[in-house]
Amino acid sequence: MYLAYYGFRQRPFQLTPDPDFFYISPDHLEALEHLCYGIESGEGFMLLIGAIGTGKTTLSRVLAGRLSKKMVFSLVLNPFQDYNQLLKTILNDLGVYSPHLQAEQLANDLVYHLVHIVGPAGKTALVIIDEAQNLSEETLEKLRVLSNIETDKEKLLQFLLLGQEELLEKLARRNLRQLDQRIAIRYFLRPLNCKETGNYLNHRLQAAKPSSPVTFTRTAIKMIHRFSGGVPRLINMLANRCLVAGYVNETRTIDRMLVKRSISSLRGAHERKVLGLFNGRSQVFAPPPPFGAEE
Repeated sequence: MYLAYYGFRQRPFQLTPDPDFFYISPDHLEALEHLCYGIESGEGFMLLIGAIGTGKTTLSRVLAGRLSKKMVFSLVLNPFQDYNQLLKTILNDLGVYSPHLQAEQLANDLVYHLVHIVGPAGKTALVIIDEAQNLSEETLEKLRVLSNIETDKEKLLQFLLLGQEELLEKLARRNLRQLDQRIAIRYFLRPLNCKETGNYLNHRLQAAKPSSPVTFTRTAIKMIHRFSGGVPRLINMLANRCLVAGYVNETRTIDRMLVKRSISSLRGAHERKVLGLFNGRSQVFAPPPPFGAEE
């Protein structure tokens, strides 16, 4: 709707994890360095913890892009699979077809591929599991055993678990202590501070290549940070609504009043969903989004 008005090549504040728009804050950069070190050191398990919307998934995509010449990857987006299904997903991602259904046979297929195909090619495999706090304890323990696949010199299979703080609580349980002890790299991803929020907004605007400058005033940035708590996903939601407001008001400067209207618009839209208003076909009910502090 507003792409032509601003001259964007694509929307700058989409919610999808697009590495081309990724803003590397000092905290994200440090997390990336830790994970690269862990991978190059051959650590079996690494952990990236952060609140919903802090950029864990996008960071993992950036990591995969940087290491694509050295590694093969499996990205598991559905942590509610049982162990057999998880093995199937990993094999499929690695380009291995297996007719088997039992976990032992699937694991043997994976071992064969890693030892005879991946290893001789001078590569290792990294399995990235998103929302890993939802993995069952049984599956987590089986992954620990699976991580023992290695040659005399290096591990052939590594795991990066992305999750919320509940994952730390799960790993602290007694029956998962062996896995917990194997996690050599742990990093907690913080939300952005106010200055970083401004840099984030400007970075994504520039990545969208507007035909002429689009700016958020200093007060607007402060309001967006206060509303979002520095969580990139919430910043994107509000910033996108602000651009719509700018388009409607025919201005390329997003100021305090436009942000205030956009916040009201977001909250009003949510309230209509909670009330169960019809969208033309079905009735919509939704829990309240994790909005930041009130103005």
